[in-house]
Amino acid sequence: MKREDVLALPSMPAASPSYPRGPYRFIDREYLIITYETDVDALRDALPEPLQPDGSNTALFEFIRMPDSSGFGDYTESGVVIPKGQFSEAEGTFERPTRVAMNGR
Repeated sequence: MKREDVLALPSMPAASPSYPRGPYRFIDREYLIITYETDVDALRDALPEPLQPDGSNTALFEFIRMPDSSGFGDYTESGVVIPKGQFSEAEGTFERPTRVAMNGR
């Protein structure tokens, strides 16, 4: 297998990718998002370096039901989101890099 073939794969392992190639379609999603205040040290521990919490001391726990999604089928996912983890001048959110097909399937 050539390097460019490996880099073109949607995921690993090459013989049986853990999720399909996009684009993806998600229809009729349902969300429940709980925002809560937490300890800033816990936020720092959860963020990989060099990201830093934004100072709001909040995190979110989300449940997302996706009954109709192309390539993934009917599934529900959940996870913690840390808002506005900062790196240099950029702001955004941080979520652990797990894929839907690997979350309890």
